[in-house]
Amino acid sequence: MSQQFNPLDIARLPYTKRNEILNQTLQFLLTLDEQTIVKTLTDVLTVLASKATDEEYKNWCDSMLRLVSMYDDNVIKAVILLRTKAVSNLPKNLAERDSKILNEVVSSLDSSVKEKILKNMK
Repeated sequence: MSQQFNPLDIARLPYTKRNEILNQTLQFLLTLDEQTIVKTLTDVLTVLASKATDEEYKNWCDSMLRLVSMYDDNVIKAVILLRTKAVSNLPKNLAERDSKILNEVVSSLDSSVKEKILKNMK
Protein backbone atom coordinates (compact mmCIF):
# COMPACT_ATOMS: atom_id res chain seq x y z
CA MET A 1 0.00 0.00 0.00
CA SER A 2 1.33 3.40 -0.90
CA GLN A 3 2.52 5.83 1.73
CA GLN A 4 0.21 8.45 0.18
CA PHE A 5 -2.83 6.46 1.27
CA ASN A 6 -2.83 5.88 4.99
CA PRO A 7 -6.21 4.63 6.22
CA LEU A 8 -5.42 5.80 9.76
CA ASP A 9 -4.85 9.38 8.61
CA ILE A 10 -8.09 9.30 6.63
CA ALA A 11 -10.06 7.82 9.54
CA ARG A 12 -8.87 10.72 11.70
CA LEU A 13 -10.12 13.43 9.32
CA PRO A 14 -13.26 15.46 9.98
CA TYR A 15 -16.42 13.83 8.60
CA THR A 16 -16.78 15.92 5.42
CA LYS A 17 -13.13 15.66 4.37
CA ARG A 18 -13.03 11.93 5.20
CA ASN A 19 -16.12 11.32 3.07
CA GLU A 20 -14.70 13.32 0.19
CA ILE A 21 -11.47 11.30 0.13
CA LEU A 22 -13.21 7.95 0.66
CA ASN A 23 -15.71 8.73 -2.10
CA GLN A 24 -12.84 9.38 -4.55
CA THR A 25 -11.11 6.23 -3.33
CA LEU A 26 -14.23 4.11 -3.73
CA GLN A 27 -14.84 5.42 -7.24
CA PHE A 28 -11.25 4.59 -8.17
CA LEU A 29 -11.40 1.12 -6.58
CA LEU A 30 -14.49 0.26 -8.58
CA THR A 31 -12.49 0.74 -11.79
CA LEU A 32 -9.96 -1.96 -10.80
CA ASP A 33 -10.04 -5.73 -11.29
CA GLU A 34 -11.39 -7.94 -8.51
CA GLN A 35 -8.01 -9.31 -7.40
CA THR A 36 -6.57 -5.80 -7.00
CA ILE A 37 -9.64 -4.59 -5.10
CA VAL A 38 -9.53 -7.54 -2.69
CA LYS A 39 -5.78 -7.07 -2.11
CA THR A 40 -6.25 -3.35 -1.48
CA LEU A 41 -9.17 -3.92 0.89
CA THR A 42 -7.21 -6.62 2.72
CA ASP A 43 -4.31 -4.20 3.19
CA VAL A 44 -6.59 -1.40 4.39
CA LEU A 45 -8.51 -3.63 6.79
CA THR A 46 -5.26 -5.07 8.15
CA VAL A 47 -4.04 -1.58 9.02
CA LEU A 48 -7.36 -0.53 10.52
CA ALA A 49 -7.95 -3.74 12.49
CA SER A 50 -4.43 -3.81 13.88
CA LYS A 51 -3.68 -0.12 14.49
CA ALA A 52 -6.83 2.02 14.58
CA THR A 53 -8.66 2.95 17.73
CA ASP A 54 -12.29 1.84 17.86
CA GLU A 55 -13.38 5.40 17.06
CA GLU A 56 -11.08 5.63 14.02
CA TYR A 57 -12.24 2.25 12.75
CA LYS A 58 -15.88 3.21 13.25
CA ASN A 59 -15.30 6.52 11.44
CA TRP A 60 -13.91 4.65 8.44
CA CYS A 61 -16.70 2.05 8.37
CA ASP A 62 -19.44 4.62 8.88
CA SER A 63 -18.22 6.75 5.98
CA MET A 64 -17.72 3.79 3.67
CA LEU A 65 -21.14 2.29 4.41
CA ARG A 66 -22.87 5.62 3.84
CA LEU A 67 -21.02 6.10 0.55
CA VAL A 68 -21.62 2.55 -0.66
CA SER A 69 -25.33 2.88 0.16
CA MET A 70 -25.62 5.62 -2.48
CA TYR A 71 -24.93 3.12 -5.26
CA ASP A 72 -27.46 0.79 -6.82
CA ASP A 73 -28.04 -2.65 -5.31
CA ASN A 74 -25.76 -4.48 -7.78
CA VAL A 75 -22.78 -2.31 -6.82
CA ILE A 76 -23.57 -2.59 -3.10
CA LYS A 77 -23.71 -6.40 -3.37
CA ALA A 78 -20.43 -6.45 -5.30
CA VAL A 79 -18.68 -4.22 -2.73
CA ILE A 80 -19.98 -6.34 0.15
CA LEU A 81 -18.76 -9.52 -1.58
CA LEU A 82 -15.32 -8.00 -2.24
CA ARG A 83 -15.06 -6.83 1.37
CA THR A 84 -16.08 -10.29 2.59
CA LYS A 85 -13.31 -11.83 0.47
CA ALA A 86 -10.82 -9.33 1.92
CA VAL A 87 -11.89 -10.12 5.50
CA SER A 88 -11.41 -13.83 4.81
CA ASN A 89 -7.72 -13.03 4.18
CA LEU A 90 -7.28 -11.46 7.63
CA PRO A 91 -5.89 -13.31 10.64
CA LYS A 92 -8.71 -14.55 12.90
CA ASN A 93 -8.22 -11.89 15.59
CA LEU A 94 -8.33 -9.05 13.05
CA ALA A 95 -11.36 -10.53 11.27
CA GLU A 96 -13.16 -10.78 14.62
CA ARG A 97 -12.38 -7.15 15.44
CA ASP A 98 -13.56 -6.11 12.00
CA SER A 99 -16.84 -7.98 12.45
CA LYS A 100 -17.42 -6.43 15.89
CA ILE A 101 -16.76 -2.88 14.68
CA LEU A 102 -18.76 -3.33 11.48
CA ASN A 103 -21.77 -4.69 13.39
CA GLU A 104 -21.66 -1.76 15.80
CA VAL A 105 -21.53 0.71 12.92
CA VAL A 106 -24.32 -0.96 10.95
CA SER A 107 -26.58 -0.93 14.00
CA SER A 108 -25.95 2.81 14.49
CA LEU A 109 -26.69 3.87 10.89
CA ASP A 110 -29.73 5.88 9.85
CA SER A 111 -32.57 3.46 9.14
CA SER A 112 -32.61 4.09 5.37
CA VAL A 113 -28.85 3.46 5.02
CA LYS A 114 -29.00 0.48 7.38
CA GLU A 115 -31.90 -1.13 5.48
CA LYS A 116 -30.16 -0.70 2.12
CA ILE A 117 -26.91 -2.23 3.40
CA LEU A 118 -28.58 -5.11 5.25
CA LYS A 119 -30.84 -5.93 2.29
CA ASN A 120 -27.73 -6.38 0.11
CA MET A 121 -25.83 -8.47 2.66
CA LYS A 122 -28.25 -11.36 2.16
